Amino acid sequence: MGGRAAAVLVHGLYHRPEHFGPVADGLRAAGLEVVVPELHRGSLAADTAAVQAAVDALDRPPLLLGHSYGGSVITGVRGARHLVGCGRGIPEHHSWKLIPSTYVGCAGDRAIDPALQRTMAARCTAVREWPTGHSPFVSRPALVVDLVAELLGTVSSRT
Repeated sequence: MGGRAAAVLVHGLYHRPEHFGPVADGLRAAGLEVVVPELHRGSLAADTAAVQAAVDALDRPPLLLGHSYGGSVITGVRGARHLVGCGRGIPEHHSWKLIPSTYVGCAGDRAIDPALQRTMAARCTAVREWPTGHSPFVSRPALVVDLVAELLGTVSSRT
């Protein structure tokens, strides 16, 4: 497969694609192809279909990063290289059973209790814990950029 390494960034219920702006810019500067699909299509199935279409349009399997509700969306998508965040919900397909997955727990999260996060993280192949609140892509975008670059084997944004 040709093309650059790719990442698909999937926002949560209370965010929009623009919230991933600093992360998307950092990843593009590192040479990655980045797609940030718009959600809020009315159901988990419809949002999953929107992300699936974005994945299908890429030249190679991407890393999928889902924030909060976006973690539930990416769980049902096929054709990913790696998942960051696997959520709740009842998708038609459970990608986390078939490909590597990394869960990022946010120790300062006030939206999802860190203890619940650790329970959800148990099914992933790797776990990271950051001292951030619920939206590290807003408060600490460099952490997210570096994690994605590391998982895709590309150069870190700080090197």
